[in-house]
Amino acid sequence: MKWRNIVFMTGVLVLLLSSPVASQDWLGIKDPNELRALHSNKTFKCHLRETPYVEHYRADGKGMLVYSAAHRLACTWEVKGNDQVCVSDETGTNCYQFQRNRMHLEEFARRNVRDHYMVIFKVEDGIPGF
Repeated sequence: MKWRNIVFMTGVLVLLLSSPVASQDWLGIKDPNELRALHSNKTFKCHLRETPYVEHYRADGKGMLVYSAAHRLACTWEVKGNDQVCVSDETGTNCYQFQRNRMHLEEFARRNVRDHYMVIFKVEDGIPGF
């Protein structure tokens, strides 16, 4: 019985100590200029439930959401406050907060402010003409 308690407590200790390290890999973006730069003439490559999709954002606040060759949505985007970007399309508006990965500089995460759903994505410079 004593041996089982030691093993259990060691496992709990390892989990507690590793959690802060993992969360330190991500830095919150709370600068409107950095959020604007993140969306200006950039392509986001994402996966939603293992389905790839692409988002293109122009510096003028317009964008294109591409879910498949047949499913494309025009959108607009704007920075809201110091820590959010809101994207509007024909289905409505979603606002997001962003984090940057410390180790992989092209990797970001965004969390939907309304439902807290988080997506990890990669950012590339440039967009196609639209």
